[in-house]
Amino acid sequence: MQPSELKGSGLLVLTAAAFGAAPFLIALAVQYFPPLTLGALRAAFGLPLLLIVAGLIGKPGWNGAEAVMTAMVGGILVIAVPFVTLAVGLQYIPSGMGGLLYATMPIFTLALAAIFLRDEPVTLEQTLRIVLGLGGVALIAGPSFLGNSLGQAGVGTLFTLLAPLSYAAGNVWFRRRQPVSPLLLNAAMFAVGAVATWPVALLVDGRVSVAPSATVIGILAALVILATVAPAILNYMLVRQVGANRASLVMFVMPGFSVLLGMVFLDERLPLLAFGGLALVILAARGPMPRLKSRAVAAE
Repeated sequence: MQPSELKGSGLLVLTAAAFGAAPFLIALAVQYFPPLTLGALRAAFGLPLLLIVAGLIGKPGWNGAEAVMTAMVGGILVIAVPFVTLAVGLQYIPSGMGGLLYATMPIFTLALAAIFLRDEPVTLEQTLRIVLGLGGVALIAGPSFLGNSLGQAGVGTLFTLLAPLSYAAGNVWFRRRQPVSPLLLNAAMFAVGAVATWPVALLVDGRVSVAPSATVIGILAALVILATVAPAILNYMLVRQVGANRASLVMFVMPGFSVLLGMVFLDERLPLLAFGGLALVILAARGPMPRLKSRAVAAE
């Protein structure tokens, strides 16, 4: 393996670890902060850090009103909704399960792209990937609905699945927009996320009073720095170094860290069926598929 490839692999694992720590740290933080308030805190505290990094290493590429619209919609889909729904869902399900569910995002992206992107026509291969991937999602989420679909585990699973679904919608939205400097776009989306979540948090949660202990400050700082800002920066570096295609592998390495952290520190145990579902999701998103042609193409 070449030194550059080794460095790229190390950066990929580090990025996956940063993403994978998020469900674990959210599960800890939501014990002290209501979900809406926690989502607002992540966006508000992450914003200045991203602005600093964008100013230091970001490249200019802000195209006025076009970029503002991109950031406004992206801030809702990629920041506000996932931050809040993950916090809600992880109150009721294991953090490792949250990591497995979040890894379904590429499948939702495939499905939404097939529906909304006219320049990406649906093929039989893509349809097969979507069907297999959704089957994997069903295997991961299924155990939570066996017996009592409206119980806490079922509700937690549904809210957690809203996060990758919303993020996938954001990915489709970005494909339809003009490119914007990634770090600047992230900072702008964090600003939109903070503005969108704070009023709702104040309305629903009211004034939240939490004793500023070392534990609370440490968990919140780790969530904001290590599992919110760091993944955005590391992913930016990873895409630049290895390309977007290989960088997408992060989503399939990430659940391993979520599961490991949950097992070691929270004594979580997940059903084997969920891991089978993740394998099916990975196969659907990255695995080889038979070369399928429509009858119309074959007849030409």
